[in-house]
Amino acid sequence: MTETIAREDDAASVSQPTNGTAPTPENPRRRAIGALRFAIENTDPGTVAKLRRMDASDPPAAFYRLSVGPLDELLATEQGEWRNEAEKGWAVIVGAMARGIDFLDAYTPFGAALARAGVAESRVIRLLEARREQLPELVRHAVQQLVQKGQSWSPHDLADLVLARDDNREPRRRIARGFYRHTDRKDAT
Repeated sequence: MTETIAREDDAASVSQPTNGTAPTPENPRRRAIGALRFAIENTDPGTVAKLRRMDASDPPAAFYRLSVGPLDELLATEQGEWRNEAEKGWAVIVGAMARGIDFLDAYTPFGAALARAGVAESRVIRLLEARREQLPELVRHAVQQLVQKGQSWSPHDLADLVLARDDNREPRRRIARGFYRHTDRKDAT
């Protein structure tokens, strides 16, 4: 049996099999998120402040300075308006990561984090039912609540939600299951 070990915060993260076989690359999106996290953690405070307050519909130069390396590989086939839309989604993710940089945790599902932080069910429902153009503001508020409560959360679930097409319900279902699964346990104790 092969066991893998992966460092989430490693910008060049790869899974390392412990049975002596060659390493296998992680999912490109996960690798990009790890690289972005590393870049945010290692940039100057002024850049982080710009990322925290950026408008995702018109990202500042700070976003491109930080993200061009990690996202170029991932978005290599995107051009024109498709690339612009993809970058807007990534700007939402980078802004959220910058706001919650001290609370990023690959192992705490976003839905469970929302429940643990006591985010109102109505807010979670609004987030889950939102169309792509509504997400930037709703994500900003959700992450703000997580940070205020000191709740760790996974940027991977958030990225899946933000980057999904409106007709792709799976990221929303995964967040909802995590939220209600944790809410039920909380109510039962």
